[in-house]
Amino acid sequence: MMEGEFGVLIIAGGKSERMNFPKAYLLCNGKTFLKKIVDEYFDAGVKNICVVLNSDFCIGKWGKYVDQIKSKATIIKNPDAGLGRFHSLKLGIKKMMNQQFCFIQNIDNPFVSKDVIVSLVGSSNSDGYSSPKFQGRNGHPVLISKKIIHYLNELTEEDLNLRDILSGFPRSEAPVNNDAIFININTMEEYKKYITRCEI
Repeated sequence: MMEGEFGVLIIAGGKSERMNFPKAYLLCNGKTFLKKIVDEYFDAGVKNICVVLNSDFCIGKWGKYVDQIKSKATIIKNPDAGLGRFHSLKLGIKKMMNQQFCFIQNIDNPFVSKDVIVSLVGSSNSDGYSSPKFQGRNGHPVLISKKIIHYLNELTEEDLNLRDILSGFPRSEAPVNNDAIFININTMEEYKKYITRCEI
């Protein structure tokens, strides 16, 4: 992948209230969710990596986890975590204005893998976006085009839903053999349910 063509925006700017612990710093096979995700994209050839983090989770005892990814990712601190996920997306999308395509990666989907990333690149859609598909269902992450990047940047509203916005653009599907594209971890119960995948 050529630098300047593909980037990734990792959304981790929330309060993690349901988890009662920063999801970004949960462990998966000895790595934090955040480091695992950053490493997957970096190893797949995506070098423009931007992470939006709750500013409260960038200081004090959390600082050591941020230091683990500084060499590979740009950190954007979100001081208004209560404004929701779309606010975090808006903060980060400004760093993707020169990209042809941008992955939108949520921190609660830590099982993203190189094969999914590569499949999405192969199905990239310059007029819209691409999503991975397994057994008839679409999952995460999504790969949006420059057209959508610029559209998102121009929006002024904060209380919007990315899925609703994407429904107005054409979608391409990337077939994958990986049901992890459906997994979102938002509670400690979900983390315990899927922890065995972290040990593979």
